[in-house]
Amino acid sequence: MFEELFGRQGFSGPAAMLYHKNPPNALIRIEGNLGVRSALTTEFVTDDLTDARADFTTLASNEDLQVGLSRRAEAMPYAYRNTDGDLLYFVHRGEGVFATEFGPIEYEPGDYVLLPKGTTFRHLPTTDDGLFYVTESALPIDFAEHEQVGRHVPFDPTLITVPDVVDYGWPEQDEWELRIKHGGEYSSAFYPNNPIDLIGWKGDLFPLKINIRDIIPVGSDRIHLAPSSWATFETPRMMVVTFLPQMAVADLTSEELPSDHRNIDYDETVFIHHHPMLPPGIFSHAPQGLLHGPSADIRKMFNMMRKPEARRQLTAVSVDTCSPLKPSNALVEHIKKKPSEGIGL
Repeated sequence: MFEELFGRQGFSGPAAMLYHKNPPNALIRIEGNLGVRSALTTEFVTDDLTDARADFTTLASNEDLQVGLSRRAEAMPYAYRNTDGDLLYFVHRGEGVFATEFGPIEYEPGDYVLLPKGTTFRHLPTTDDGLFYVTESALPIDFAEHEQVGRHVPFDPTLITVPDVVDYGWPEQDEWELRIKHGGEYSSAFYPNNPIDLIGWKGDLFPLKINIRDIIPVGSDRIHLAPSSWATFETPRMMVVTFLPQMAVADLTSEELPSDHRNIDYDETVFIHHHPMLPPGIFSHAPQGLLHGPSADIRKMFNMMRKPEARRQLTAVSVDTCSPLKPSNALVEHIKKKPSEGIGL
């Protein structure tokens, strides 16, 4: 007997558990455009890796958002303002600072950095090996609501880092460039004064960061919790889920791994930050309607290795979207060049 979860609204709506005679995820092949796509992003050459004036490279997109990759190795030579949406950077590796008009946000691996739509900033890496998983959302990104567990779970709000203004000490120059993204296109406005020159601010709209080490995963001794239980950010059209190391389901008679599921209402992207058996930096996209989950062989091997007080070791970021995501040409061409990286998760 093999289980399949058939559910709506990202595991929070109506659902049925289906019991199959044979493994429902034993796929032979797919004809057409539907399919799980994945790539090792550490081998992906982004536009901003080779050109300091370039933006991040899109991996997949829909009318609500795009997810992409940045490997910026040099400082932005301009001030930047994105008017197409909020920007959420997840720092996979690298250190540096987002020099925002509100003040500096220093970053390190494991940081989420949220830059609201229209924020003026410069990205100034201090290492040349940075790798960032980027989400640009037309709808405002906010923290996910977890009202049942109280305001100190999944993280204490006092651990959110909010910037304060500083004098960056940049040398004077005749003109200052502000590069603006609008409608997917770029323009440059030039000013006699630095556009990042605030001497103070107040209000409830500002950039911020939080590190995944400060997020407390919600767990259960007896049941595998749906990914929505670990959502960190959300909009009405997507959620950002943080998978973190945590205690596994203690009851060895209960299922620890997720059932095969079809993602009826969500496309799912996963970015692997750390995994004991997979290389870090894998990006995977599973579209709506296509059944996915651990294979029967992996499930059998995992259950043979289970023991009390075991811990899950996966650290990953998942962006789940209500509308289907279209893979970018850059992602499709990369997979063609490196088909061996196509590991379905």
